[in-house]
Amino acid sequence: MKYTDISKQRRILNKEPNNKGLIKFILLLIVLGVICASLYLFKDRIKQTFNPISIVSNVAAANIKETDGRTNILVVGSDIRNGGAESGRALTDTMIIISVGVVDNDIVMISMPRDLWIPEYQYKLNAIYEIAGIEELKNSLQEVAGIPIHYHVLVTFDLFEQVIDELEGIEINVDTVFIDAFYPIEGKENDLCGKTQEEIKKLGDDITEYDFPCRFETIKFEAGTVKMDGKTALKFARSRHGNNNENTDFARAKRQQKVIMAIKNKAMSLQTLLNPIKMKGLYDAYSSNVDTNVDFTTIESFYFLSQKLDFSKVTSVVLDDRSEANNGGLLYAPTDTTLYGNQWVLIPQTGDFSQIHAYFQKYLFGD
Repeated sequence: MKYTDISKQRRILNKEPNNKGLIKFILLLIVLGVICASLYLFKDRIKQTFNPISIVSNVAAANIKETDGRTNILVVGSDIRNGGAESGRALTDTMIIISVGVVDNDIVMISMPRDLWIPEYQYKLNAIYEIAGIEELKNSLQEVAGIPIHYHVLVTFDLFEQVIDELEGIEINVDTVFIDAFYPIEGKENDLCGKTQEEIKKLGDDITEYDFPCRFETIKFEAGTVKMDGKTALKFARSRHGNNNENTDFARAKRQQKVIMAIKNKAMSLQTLLNPIKMKGLYDAYSSNVDTNVDFTTIESFYFLSQKLDFSKVTSVVLDDRSEANNGGLLYAPTDTTLYGNQWVLIPQTGDFSQIHAYFQKYLFGD
């Protein structure tokens, strides 16, 4: 049984989600963290590993947790950088469940909205980790998604940049030219931009990004193939306020998917796999920036499993409050936020998570 233009518009600060998202490291666990760690730790067995007969036999014996033929891994992106959080809090602003079909060899990536309200805690989803820890975050997500979570991986901004720079950059095909005039500058989140406290008080509740221009920079991406280093790719993936319809969660998810696949392609190239110095650099970045319950025995099993997966067929599922219901639009933002601590939140259209459960089941097990 299956388990159940930002242009002329003025936006009010703190009246919508802040821009602290992290690149969605979905395949990073399997491709960069898992594969690179495996290759480094088991480098003496590389030739044997790439033997198809050896792969099949090892996968058959792999000791990976699964339920109904699927292994589900929670990948959490933290805004902690260099020992401190951008917001002064260890928020988990990116939460993705990667579901791997150990029999069907497919991959489904489920993006969980950070602003989803969790009634049990009376907090948004992105605060649960700080309040109660990773196990309670997993429990909350299991309740929301209706599927078990077998493993978790917590990654940081530093890992993302280090991995791409270790790979000497990645190439991204940018579909649409866009400008984001409000990309946050790290360390400037609370800068007063020369204003006094008295001047800020006079602004009242109508404070906008325009009142604090020193907190933001303008970034622009041209259409076409662009080679990006770690910092540039991070900006491309995190941007939330671009014009040309690049300010939606759907557009951002597509950009992040491009980055993930570009990392995978570069990491799996022979130039990377046959370079011991590069492999060690990738492993060092992984081991110093990841908190996970995936032990090294399981890492080896994941590596063998990854040889079977078809990375060209990855399904990405996103929940939001603006799409049609059959495209993930199962949430809404209540205008009266009194019951939610006067925060901008997302809640299910149906009042519970049952419709969300059914939606995810469709992608995991078919209609």
